[in-house]
Amino acid sequence: MSPRAPILLFGMPRSGTTWLGKIFDSHPAVLYRHEPDTWQRLTDVPIVAGRSSTPIHEACLQAFVGSLPAMRADRVCGKRPLFPKSYATRSAVRRYAIASILYKGLARAGLATDPPTPPQPADGKDYRLTWKSIESLGRLGLVLESLPDARSVHIVRHPCGYVASVLRGEAAARFDHNAAAADFPIYEMLSATAPARRRELTLDRFRLMPVVERLAWRWVIFNELAAEDTAHEPRNRVLYYEELCASPESVTRALFDFCGLSWSGQTAQFLHSSTTRSRDDYYSVFKDPLASAWRWQAELSTEEAAMVARVTADSAPARPYFAPSAWNRSTTGFGSPG
Repeated sequence: MSPRAPILLFGMPRSGTTWLGKIFDSHPAVLYRHEPDTWQRLTDVPIVAGRSSTPIHEACLQAFVGSLPAMRADRVCGKRPLFPKSYATRSAVRRYAIASILYKGLARAGLATDPPTPPQPADGKDYRLTWKSIESLGRLGLVLESLPDARSVHIVRHPCGYVASVLRGEAAARFDHNAAAADFPIYEMLSATAPARRRELTLDRFRLMPVVERLAWRWVIFNELAAEDTAHEPRNRVLYYEELCASPESVTRALFDFCGLSWSGQTAQFLHSSTTRSRDDYYSVFKDPLASAWRWQAELSTEEAAMVARVTADSAPARPYFAPSAWNRSTTGFGSPG
């Protein structure tokens, strides 16, 4: 293993990226960084940028990835649960866990302090840097091209699951950013992409759409951009969230093998604990995975689900949801797209 062979876990928001990230973090050799590009934005790299722009952005991306092991932001390094690591002592992990709780408590009390320093790999210890992102899916191909040793997992969730989860989170004011359906600067940017141009999707058309339709197009465009820019790329694996929910251990074993990670009993324990008990929290990784994956069926109306199906019917990333499989359920509107 080498710190120069990072693992990229990229997907849309509300697509299972956090659970996937903690599954990888449960491996003792993984140095995990949770959404560092959301905390410290890559302002010099457009959110949508393809492989062809590698010469322009390669140095910036390599420098960003090189900075991740030393990053101290608690929201990037302190995402619970925390796990023992083979590259650091148990006491170092425990000290960080306690310091992180204290830091969070002081922040809630309005007292600003420096974030604690997370455990750093000891000299000579191997580790695998893992970057989980909901910000960089539209530049996945570019990041892969800029990091020749990297492996990536592009996680895709049922478009209805994505839409329902975003609507639920925004109704509960769970996000600290612009509402996804009303973030028109993003839709203006998306309107200039190839997936939008070939469908004649303009900013004016986006503005006139119902919220559910607009979110469904957001799903289509971001996932198509990533899929098309990594087509035939052996270092990328497309993962369907519902497939992971249906068979957590067998799918995780395959992902670890793809990324060059050995199987870990610590991961097996986390998979068991995260799928056999639930916490009533929007961002929790402890929940019944199948109930979580298909919760949208009780949240979206028949008309809303049919609208999402119409939008996604000709999209390659959505194709598995229109076909029967061991992990996909037959749902409203998602028959064969013909």
